Amino acid sequence: MAALSSFKLPTHEPQIRSSKAGYEFDVTLDRWKISKDLIINWGLLNTRVAARVQQGMRLTVARMAEEVSASHTSNCYDYIRRYFLDTPCYTGGDIRDVQILNYKSGLSLEDEYKLGTIRALLRNWIDWGYPGLQENLGEFLDSLRLHGNVKGKAVLHSCPHSGPWTITEQQMLLNWAANAFSTDEISLKEFAWFLSCYQTARRPSQLRGMRICDLKFEVVNGKHVFSIDVPRAKKRGGEGGFRRSFRNLTITEDLFKVLLNLAEQVQEEACKAIPKLNKRDLTELPVFMSSNAFSEKPSIEQFRASIENEPEFFHLAVYQSNELSRKVSRHCSAISERTNDTIHFTPTRCRRTRATNLVRHGITGVQLAYLLDHEDTQNVGVYTEYTPELALRIFAKMNEAVGFLAGKFEGRIIARESEAIRGEDPTSRRHKSGMRHVGNCGGSACDSGIKICVSCVRFQPLLDAEWDELFLELSEEMEERRSMGAGELVLQSYDLALAHVAAIMKACDMKRKTALEVTV
Repeated sequence: MAALSSFKLPTHEPQIRSSKAGYEFDVTLDRWKISKDLIINWGLLNTRVAARVQQGMRLTVARMAEEVSASHTSNCYDYIRRYFLDTPCYTGGDIRDVQILNYKSGLSLEDEYKLGTIRALLRNWIDWGYPGLQENLGEFLDSLRLHGNVKGKAVLHSCPHSGPWTITEQQMLLNWAANAFSTDEISLKEFAWFLSCYQTARRPSQLRGMRICDLKFEVVNGKHVFSIDVPRAKKRGGEGGFRRSFRNLTITEDLFKVLLNLAEQVQEEACKAIPKLNKRDLTELPVFMSSNAFSEKPSIEQFRASIENEPEFFHLAVYQSNELSRKVSRHCSAISERTNDTIHFTPTRCRRTRATNLVRHGITGVQLAYLLDHEDTQNVGVYTEYTPELALRIFAKMNEAVGFLAGKFEGRIIARESEAIRGEDPTSRRHKSGMRHVGNCGGSACDSGIKICVSCVRFQPLLDAEWDELFLELSEEMEERRSMGAGELVLQSYDLALAHVAAIMKACDMKRKTALEVTV
């Protein structure tokens, strides 16, 4: 074994990274400290591993270290290094399907989990487009049968790190993103990218190609309809190429307003660089603009010539959209009930989740292909998982996650209303049934209701409120809906609120215990 000797850092890949746990490491060095207790040692990698594989693997593990937990990153690295690359199954060159099949054939049923961990890393490797893997390896991985999984069902067979999100995870993600944006943890551009990926489930190449003129608003039968003309991707023949064909997609008013605000921000930046831009010029600007689009402040003539002759010039580059996704995932503190760890965000997981949600609603075949913007049905299977969901409901596996959430609430609990940020404002009070006071809103007034309030970062829970009763009320409300025939999606919508109420109850207990210890 020896240190890597042939690793080359691509131009647009940052050399210094920060792990999810907050530890900085240099991608070009052989030892990465990614948490207090974990170090990734590239000096242990077998020297017969091909240079392309070394490069792709190192870049993949580096990005995983930024976006997912140190323990999962370390496990993935150790498993592929020890259980695959150090075995006779790996015969050199790019990682190929026949090598993986040879490795699988030597595993007992009890050890197939090792290949499952390796596959999670490989799926990220494929999604991020790094070198070192056989072309179309993803299709092979999706069809690979492991013990306990169903052959032909894709998306890592419900892999909690790379597959589609559960209903609860989606709620956690959306709640985190809204709170992160409201507290400036993520920027408007990052929030817009997150929402666009999640709600449209379009490929990053399509989102990068959108322009302000693609945002549409109309009134149909007295109703406001918001939509966007999304450029199509992976088209052949005359319809191929940048912004050659489009498909109109109806979007929510929330997403439309976020994109409109981002568009106004883009237009303001453009007008500062080129004051003579007219209304038509401004509509030809991209929604997601390159960060260095106006670094040289082109003239109005140069701007129009670029739009005509270099239509992609002002749009995000691939590495810039990758960086947006990386930033969102790095900041994400939403917790998965399956892993008790932070949720990993990628645009591909958004597509897988969207497809799986559609299948849950009975949409398959041609309809599913159309909604995912595929030309035919032959590839839609790679985005869908086996349904109904395999995971147990939230409270079967969420004890640790509730403990984590409780820590988040502990600093916001108030013993009396006078301690609240808006304690002198009666409109800040939040109530459960019977107008029982349970806390105060520290932000602007809204009418969302206590079910939404308990998961809002602005909410300040009242220490001695009747949280056990609220928990019981929400549980009974959920059971009542179940008895009335409500679908599983509706029932699972209560999981997030119940989890947060349980966390508040735990946080209140912790605060009382601390106060008692101080008194004694």
